[in-house]
Amino acid sequence: MWGRHPLSPLLFLVRNPGRSLPLTLVLALAVLTVASVVALLNSIDRTILKIYDYNRYFAAISPRGSDRLKPELIARIQQAPYYATHFETVVCFMNAETIVGKMPFVVFGLKQEHIEPLVSRCRLKLKEGRYPQPNQPEVALSEPLMRNKKLKLGDVVLSPFIPDQYAPVPVRVVGVLEGDTWLAISSYEFIRNHFFAPVRNLIIFATDVRSQPRLDKWLRETLRGEQARVWTYAELQEETHKAFQNLYFITGVVVVVVAFMLATMTGLLANIYFQQRLVEFGLLQAIGYTRRELLFRVSTETIVVVVLGWVVGVLVALGVLFWAKTAVMEPRGLYMEPLDPIAYRYTLPVPLMVLTFALATIGWRLRTFDPVAIVERRIV
Repeated sequence: MWGRHPLSPLLFLVRNPGRSLPLTLVLALAVLTVASVVALLNSIDRTILKIYDYNRYFAAISPRGSDRLKPELIARIQQAPYYATHFETVVCFMNAETIVGKMPFVVFGLKQEHIEPLVSRCRLKLKEGRYPQPNQPEVALSEPLMRNKKLKLGDVVLSPFIPDQYAPVPVRVVGVLEGDTWLAISSYEFIRNHFFAPVRNLIIFATDVRSQPRLDKWLRETLRGEQARVWTYAELQEETHKAFQNLYFITGVVVVVVAFMLATMTGLLANIYFQQRLVEFGLLQAIGYTRRELLFRVSTETIVVVVLGWVVGVLVALGVLFWAKTAVMEPRGLYMEPLDPIAYRYTLPVPLMVLTFALATIGWRLRTFDPVAIVERRIV
């Protein structure tokens, strides 16, 4: 085998695992740390987008300076391309739990005849219990939201005894919606009569889900500057990404600092190991190896160690992140993607800087390497 050949570049690594494995483990731990941190940060973004995922199935419009939209605006909306229908809704709020704390989540108050069409549009169906009855303190929640709040059928969702809620009476879960979309539905009459202020919003449906983004764009452009606030999924994505730009910038700085520290440490270790192998390199050059061939030999050894460390780190990170997803995140209704390419892209500066620093320092030392002096010193 090539690794067992007397002059193989891998011979030193095979016969001296005590010198190669520490570098491999350090790199693997660095890759694990960086990938885990970035995946965790990205899970905040993913969780927020998933929490408000219902917005991809319809646009919502709130009036400005009034409790309802002007009739002429509604008439204009009904002439929009891809427009299918609209429902009137009043809303109240509950809290959803995220990694960064509590976030407000909309409870839609709908008339009885509008509940089933909205549930179906959001790709949900009634799994257990029933829909809320008119003017009753009841709510139907989707399964992800119930996992997030650790609720079951019959539990209280909103209560006057919870400081950050404004429910006049306890509101209980009477229905469980099966599906992946987060959604909370209550009675139109109950929210209108018991929550302040009962602003009458519209939820606008396109002819089909694929046409919804086109209708959303038309609504944003047409109603800009009017007494209406348009809520769309594209706008939610844009605002979420902007909100975390600084966080990602800080993450990039941290990754660069970690990579630089590891590169420095690895370069020092590589130079120590090179110092301990002076006789070996002196003999190799004495029997005909050029400085370029010696540098190639060292480069091969370093590349093997760096690649092995990165691969081991990625595999360990995958295992840890899959465990975190199933055991920690999903039971809490939170989202993490263990195969997130961004997380592993952030790890690439670590092996690249380590490789560059190590080869640059050893290459500099090889420029003034004197094999005769080394061999003579060893003989003497």
